[in-house]
Amino acid sequence: MQAKNEKQVAPVKTPRKRKKRGQRSKRMYLLLAACLFLCLLAVGAGYALNQVDKTLEDVTKNPYKLPDQPVVEQPYEEQKSISFVIVGLDTRANIGMLNTDVLVVAVANPVTKKVTMVSLPRDTRVQIPGEPGYHKINEVFSIGEGKKKLAESKGQPVTENGMTVLKKTLEHMLGVSVNHYVQLDFEGFTAVVDKLGGVKVDVDRDLVYELPKQGVYRSLKKGTQVLNGEQALGFVRHRIDRRGSAYNSSDFDRNRRQQQVIRAVADKMVSMDGITHLTEVMATVGKHIKTDLSKDQIKGLAMDFGSISSDNIVSLENGAIWSFPYSLWPKENMQAVRSTLQKELGVAEASDKLSDAAVAEIAKVEMKTETRPQTTKPSTSSQSEVAKPQPQKPSTPAPKPQPKPETPAEPTPVPGGEAGQDSESYPSDMPPPDILAPPAPAPDGGGSGQT
Repeated sequence: MQAKNEKQVAPVKTPRKRKKRGQRSKRMYLLLAACLFLCLLAVGAGYALNQVDKTLEDVTKNPYKLPDQPVVEQPYEEQKSISFVIVGLDTRANIGMLNTDVLVVAVANPVTKKVTMVSLPRDTRVQIPGEPGYHKINEVFSIGEGKKKLAESKGQPVTENGMTVLKKTLEHMLGVSVNHYVQLDFEGFTAVVDKLGGVKVDVDRDLVYELPKQGVYRSLKKGTQVLNGEQALGFVRHRIDRRGSAYNSSDFDRNRRQQQVIRAVADKMVSMDGITHLTEVMATVGKHIKTDLSKDQIKGLAMDFGSISSDNIVSLENGAIWSFPYSLWPKENMQAVRSTLQKELGVAEASDKLSDAAVAEIAKVEMKTETRPQTTKPSTSSQSEVAKPQPQKPSTPAPKPQPKPETPAEPTPVPGGEAGQDSESYPSDMPPPDILAPPAPAPDGGGSGQT
């Protein structure tokens, strides 16, 4: 009953039927996040203790601890809510991108036994405290990592990194402290879903998607079915559809699918089938998740949330709309999300002025005269470039530069023209499909299906 009441405060996401379906998304991390987080909760309740201790030792190795930050084993407080950000990064060796593929801010309330979460579209407009201009939320982590690399290259103390900059940016936007993070990688999702024996999902329409292995395609038919790891990944990642742009998926479509699969994972975890596979799942978790939650906090959360189901997960509606080149949140939705998260954390409304960079009614006015910083997207070999507050134009101009659309009225070309989509356009009222992987190499045989 309580969960339903909260949905009235901040509207719960409802499926939106769209005619645009697509293929190449990365948002599958949200479910990985929920999946692995729920695994940690169930595990701490007392299953396979030897495996639990080993897994917790692995996942609590915090790679983002600052050099001068003391190591403290934080105790779990039974009556105190915990906030955290779920961060999905693509760690595949041949990609080299540091942009975050999934960002979800969540609050676990041990009193109400609810987890309240909100998804942040990758193009959400934000301000980084202390930095000029505006950025997209998915590039904030890479900017922070650039600051770290720059300090290291100059022999200076490292005072910031990707995770610290991301946390303070989210706090500046949402008005709540983001106490912790849960970070996961690309491959873990399929592995965990397979270990669980698949998840039951209602596929909203026929989808044709490409696997991370370039040129290999799979399809899903509309209807309720049990998806294995590869299929569930394709369902959530679906962005550019091989059949053409009329079947593409928007950023908002994928946000909805993420919430759908999170609930499916939660229900599977508390089923007898899920518990049976728990030891195998935990062995997988340790390889694919990192967090700054302490062992005691994870075990405490496990005791309080070990039997959580989809009924205890509240999804807040961000109401995001696309206004080139950003995703913006209506003021009403932003206020509802802020107040709901503050209530779940048991804190008063923030006294400091928050950033309204993502608020549609304000941002649209500012954007008329705004020149957005063109932050260089770092690769693993040149991450320090993002630390420069005033990025420079690339020294080597891209071949055949194309004019960029100046107004939202113009359709946005599919970036990079991958998968034979270079002649297609994407509606200006939706985020353009973002192709994470570089173009596929010239096919050395049949099967790519790319035209």
